[in-house]
Amino acid sequence: MFIRENKYASGDYMEVDIVPLSDEVKTKLSGTTRKRKENITRPRQQLVNDTSSFKWMRLAINGNFFKGDYYFTLTYDDGEIPAPDKVEDAKKDLRNFLRKVRDQYKKKSIDLKYIWVMEYELDQDGEYLTRVHFHLVMNRGVDRDTLEDCWSRGGGRNRKMLGYVYARRIQPNGDFGLERLSGYFSKGKRWKKGKKIWNCSRNLSRPQKLHPNDSKYSRRSVEKMFLSNDYGHEILQKKYPNYFITSIQFVDHEKKGKHMYLRMWKKERAG
Repeated sequence: MFIRENKYASGDYMEVDIVPLSDEVKTKLSGTTRKRKENITRPRQQLVNDTSSFKWMRLAINGNFFKGDYYFTLTYDDGEIPAPDKVEDAKKDLRNFLRKVRDQYKKKSIDLKYIWVMEYELDQDGEYLTRVHFHLVMNRGVDRDTLEDCWSRGGGRNRKMLGYVYARRIQPNGDFGLERLSGYFSKGKRWKKGKKIWNCSRNLSRPQKLHPNDSKYSRRSVEKMFLSNDYGHEILQKKYPNYFITSIQFVDHEKKGKHMYLRMWKKERAG
């Protein structure tokens, strides 16, 4: 058994998974060439396990958006909510919203970046979706009032708002900080196989997986940090001197041992 450090980076944000692995894994990989870093392939929505899918999304949110960018919630008025068996119509409304938003950004020669998540409730039988609404993060560039008006059907005198739009600016800390928002976005669950509940623009910077390290930690050192008063924060800060560590989480697996998960930001990042 050995301890592997896996690092995943996106912009100034990094996650580190410190996990115990069997010696067989190292034997199988011996002699193979591994890149120093490689892009993490964007998951095909909901055709992979949710943990992998939402890890990619969390990394992408933290690596592509900044203080002052936008967080939106798009809701429906009672009379506008799509019928439970026509939930895909809600995604048509979202695509229409994004088309209008993109047009507004093009007027200012700004590329639109976004990630959206569909949230919902299931009916009593667990078959159909109810109370559908959307959460989005997007880069700033157009005033919020103009963007809120895009959540509508029709145009001119026939334009009708679909519901209430909740808009906020992303802040480095508090309820609208990137880490808190990414955790909120990542709580979604699969509805049905092949049904997308999140997506993003193609122009996002892709998260990367860095070359793993099998000699940085030992089982004893991980156990010592777990038992310490600060979960090893002081020790870990020395191992990653260019980063502020914002989260340390341990998961204890009875057979495999303790897994440690870190989240951190580069110190020079502003906001």
